[in-house]
Amino acid sequence: MNIPLHKTENFKENDIYFNPISEQQFELMKNGKKLALFNFVPTKGGSEAATLMGQGHLDAAVCSNTAMLSAYDQGTDVKILCPIQTDGVSLVFGPDKDFYGWEEVKKYIQKSDVPVKIGYHSPVSGPRIVLESVLKTEGLNVTENPNDIEADVLLIDLKGSQNLLPSLTSKQVDAWVGPSHYPEAAEHENLGKIVLNLKDFPPKGKWENFPCCVFSAREEVMSKYPEVFDAMVQLITDDAKYCMKNKEDVADVLSNVIGVHEDVVKSSTITYTTNPTEKWIDGIKVYYTALDKMDKFNGRLKNKDFDEVKEKVFEFKYAEEANK
Repeated sequence: MNIPLHKTENFKENDIYFNPISEQQFELMKNGKKLALFNFVPTKGGSEAATLMGQGHLDAAVCSNTAMLSAYDQGTDVKILCPIQTDGVSLVFGPDKDFYGWEEVKKYIQKSDVPVKIGYHSPVSGPRIVLESVLKTEGLNVTENPNDIEADVLLIDLKGSQNLLPSLTSKQVDAWVGPSHYPEAAEHENLGKIVLNLKDFPPKGKWENFPCCVFSAREEVMSKYPEVFDAMVQLITDDAKYCMKNKEDVADVLSNVIGVHEDVVKSSTITYTTNPTEKWIDGIKVYYTALDKMDKFNGRLKNKDFDEVKEKVFEFKYAEEANK
């Protein structure tokens, strides 16, 4: 979302664009008219965004779909309006590792005399849910109890994506799973090695073009200002198309925003899109089923039929219009 803030002139051609006021505030414009003033609130991850939305401190968020499913489960009336992107998740070990692929990862874990410590940046993030689901499906014993020495894998909450890279250097973890552009940055700075990209998680083909982050809003605010969210989804759609067609420009902007080399951004496996295809919805179903099986739901989404989940959590009217 930094692209329309830094490439304003490119988006004015589409009638909907941002007018930056400061680094934290921007106006949403349509045909020269101000629709809304947005305050940008950085968070450590989806869990914090979900909490802030539940408290009414955030009206909308760009974060993992799993965080929004959990938010709804816990009583926050939130709707997922559209995807933001797919893919862009990797498992990263230390830079000394010379293997790639699930079988090699599994062999390494099984040969270890102590639980292999794998970190994640947010408890209900997509990367963490995928990893835990795969580990358990593959028959590995997973724990979050550091005293459980019989486990194969010890999962560790690194409490924010900013802690992913230093956690390997400090030996806090043996590996971590996280979203782009952190895995690419780890390799570029020789702080880690990508041993598994999302599309190669088992079973083969299941996780390719898989859902990750979404744009969501609290129902109360969305129903009060429908024209704002109609415009926002259109802008995000235009933004996604721009990012896929102009990778050089995107790398130039995001490398400065994130603080990484341009090559790191260029090497990302992310696909930007706001189109909620059937394959994408099926991917959300996989997330939901995994969360439910792992007893991550204890509220409104526990043991529900996915058709009911779709009805309660999705609102795709803006995305369908934007993608016509």
